[in-house]
Amino acid sequence: MTRYVITFLMLLSTVVLHGVIGHVQANAAQTSSLPELLNIPSQILEFRQAQPDTPVPESIRQNLETNTILMRNYISSYGRPVQLTIVYAEKTRRSLHFPEVCFTGQGWETRSKSPIPVGTLFIGQGLTVQKGDAQEAVLYWFKTGRQFTANYFLNTYYWARDKLLLRNPSTMLIRLSTPVGDQGEERAYRALSDFAAGLSPILIETIS
Repeated sequence: MTRYVITFLMLLSTVVLHGVIGHVQANAAQTSSLPELLNIPSQILEFRQAQPDTPVPESIRQNLETNTILMRNYISSYGRPVQLTIVYAEKTRRSLHFPEVCFTGQGWETRSKSPIPVGTLFIGQGLTVQKGDAQEAVLYWFKTGRQFTANYFLNTYYWARDKLLLRNPSTMLIRLSTPVGDQGEERAYRALSDFAAGLSPILIETIS
């Protein structure tokens, strides 16, 4: 009998917690952080901004339910292009998604996935995609408050925990991409990891 009571209480607790998280997520209203995003430097390590920020189509803004999206192209001193995309979740975490889904919708095929260390800071998610003869190396992770992780569900936990503690942390998806090219995947991911290591402290200082 005791075992059934414990099981029932655990299930009830799970349902209640799920309801609380859902309620908080549905009613959370975070202020736009676009000015902070635009304050990200035009130079990160040896990477310089290559052109003005890319305009974000209205259809993408509507689909992601946020107006706060940064798309910026950088190029290294040795000619390696890197595209930085940041999606900031304004009202709900529905703005955040798995980049794999986005690439698939654009006609890219996922060739491989692997964890990519970003120095000693955190582990990002590496994703190699292909469309025709073109191959892209992608590195992405999520940020809530000062926490970085490539695990969507762990990021959800950080967000729900801070909300339940009456904090109001920022939460966002950060994605880097670069062509694989003739130098291969290893070189591409090394460049993305270097860029991420330079960018991450800036994100902590710029957007809390």
